[in-house]
Amino acid sequence: MPLLLLVLLLGGAALEIWVAITVADAIGALPVVLLLLASSFLGGRVLGRGTVRAWRRVADASRSGERVGRSVLDAGLVVVAGVFLLLPGLVSGAVGLVLLTPPVRAVLRPLLAAAVARRMLPVVMSARGAAWTAGRRPGAPADVEGHASEAPGAEPEGPVRGVVLPAPSDDPRSDRR
Repeated sequence: MPLLLLVLLLGGAALEIWVAITVADAIGALPVVLLLLASSFLGGRVLGRGTVRAWRRVADASRSGERVGRSVLDAGLVVVAGVFLLLPGLVSGAVGLVLLTPPVRAVLRPLLAAAVARRMLPVVMSARGAAWTAGRRPGAPADVEGHASEAPGAEPEGPVRGVVLPAPSDDPRSDRR
């Protein structure tokens, strides 16, 4: 994986240099430098303002009870677009501009959601707490705030079977040591 990352990094740098030289031959060096500066300036603006605006949409969707998945993915794509614009290079700037357009984000959103689900689902399902929650019977007593809540005569559920901790005392002096 580190070798692949190094190859992609070096290949991307070589591509950026080749494109910059080719475009500079066609339109001149000064316009290319101005394009690179404009791209970096726009990337800074997107990361500053666009990111705040995107995360505000996430917060609004969360407060209104809507599903925030779409808003989170849009905010993430806006951040990635800002980073691409901020990077020095014409290709990365073009990729950043393309990512800022809503139709492209609408196409990438389901692909990104599927990739995240494919990567995260095994992690979530293998988590110890998720297995316990999934294994608990509906309507079975639950352990709330560390107090034992098993029905009389029932086998306690949890990591240590058969061990029941004493209920906390209502006496405030019992907390002192």
